[in-house]
Amino acid sequence: MSFSDAGMPALLSREAGPHHKTLINVFLTLQLLGLIGSCALVLTTTLSSRAPRNATWQNFFTSWIISTVSYSLLLFAGQVNVPEPTFGVCLAQSGLIYGIPSLTAATTFGLIAQIWFSVQKLLAHQVKNERLLTIGILLIPYVILFAMVLASWVTGIRNTDHVRVIGSGMYCHLNSSAALGKASAAVVALLLLPTLALEISICVALRRNWGTFKRMKNSLSIILRVMIFTVFGILAITLSGIFVFSGSHGAALNIVFATMPVVAVVVFATQKDIIGVWMFWRPRPEQDVEAKTFASSSRSSSASSKV
Repeated sequence: MSFSDAGMPALLSREAGPHHKTLINVFLTLQLLGLIGSCALVLTTTLSSRAPRNATWQNFFTSWIISTVSYSLLLFAGQVNVPEPTFGVCLAQSGLIYGIPSLTAATTFGLIAQIWFSVQKLLAHQVKNERLLTIGILLIPYVILFAMVLASWVTGIRNTDHVRVIGSGMYCHLNSSAALGKASAAVVALLLLPTLALEISICVALRRNWGTFKRMKNSLSIILRVMIFTVFGILAITLSGIFVFSGSHGAALNIVFATMPVVAVVVFATQKDIIGVWMFWRPRPEQDVEAKTFASSSRSSSASSKV
């Protein structure tokens, strides 16, 4: 794999420039923050009985762990700012890059779908085949990831000269493989549109049944998180549209994408029961103040799950 041909991105030729290195450092720092935060949340909610979460919640943050590791692969391999990374590392990252957006979009849909199930149950509405649907939203994200990664790896192996560092120098991709990028972006958009529809449905249900929900502890906190995540979904849809209709994108857009796992961590790490677990030096309260809102935890059919 050679980067010395005439088609080498112009920005890569200026890799020694301080501005270029600064953008790469910002990008990787955001990825590492998202990785550390996501790992901390998964470990906290897995190991502590004071902050249990259901399987879709865990799946959501597991997908961000996979995402941040994938985007940081050159860093972990010690090949950041290297014009010609090892082919195996670059190929591995290239494949993951095209599959990760679909994975995180699918787990986001799963999380919101689970919240919708729980809201319906709180309103005494029956959800048919909920268990089967839950299994589906847990497994489908990884089926999509596998299909996208496999297609990318096959393309990369057949066209080794297309496996190279992207113009911004932030990660490897498949040069001249616009079809894969557009396919990935299209899958993301198709997944996030029904996600947004479910979020709107949740907000409408909360508004119409405010008398029921306002008697619940921390109802305002719960609604606020749903609204924030709605904005999060709109942002993701907009960015996906840019990828679908734009032939190229620069470092700035990559950095915006890198903020998404950080935003997710901030939104969910500020819940009082999780903060209470982290503040281990404080006496344990008699009852956790964060409301146990949503039912159907994956750990037990009788356990409660939370947003």
